[in-house]
Amino acid sequence: MVTTEHLDAYLKAMGSRHVEGTRGHIADNVTLRSPIVPAPFEGKEQVVRVLTQLLDTVDAFEPELLLRDGSDFVAVFTIRFGDHTIDGMDHIHLNDAGLIDSMTVAWRPLASVVAVQQKLAPKLGGKPMKLVTLE
Repeated sequence: MVTTEHLDAYLKAMGSRHVEGTRGHIADNVTLRSPIVPAPFEGKEQVVRVLTQLLDTVDAFEPELLLRDGSDFVAVFTIRFGDHTIDGMDHIHLNDAGLIDSMTVAWRPLASVVAVQQKLAPKLGGKPMKLVTLE
C-alpha cells in the first residue's frame, strides 16, 4: 500500500506557502487539471510554476481534510483571497513511489473562483473570464 508521506508533506508545504517544499513530492510526469484554464498542465516544472503563481495570488491556502481510497485521495481545503473564501477539493493520485502524479481541482463558489481566475489566468498564459448573470 502506498504511504501518504509525500502527500502529507506536500499539503504541509502548501499550507505554509513553501512551494519549493512541494517539489520533491510531485512526480516528473504529473498532470494538473485546474479551474483556472481549460488545458491541463503537464510535468513537474509546469505544475510547480502554477503552484507558485497560485500562492503568490491568494492570501491563504488551508488544508483541512484528507480522504483516501487506495492510491486516490481527496484533499479538502480553503483558499482565502481578499473578501472571497473558496471551498476546494483536489482529487489526487499517487504513483507506486507515493509521489503525486495527477491532480484535478474543484473550487466553489463560482463568483469567488472567477475572482481568483481573473488574477491568476494571465500569469499562466490564459485569459481572464467574466461572470455574467442572465436575466
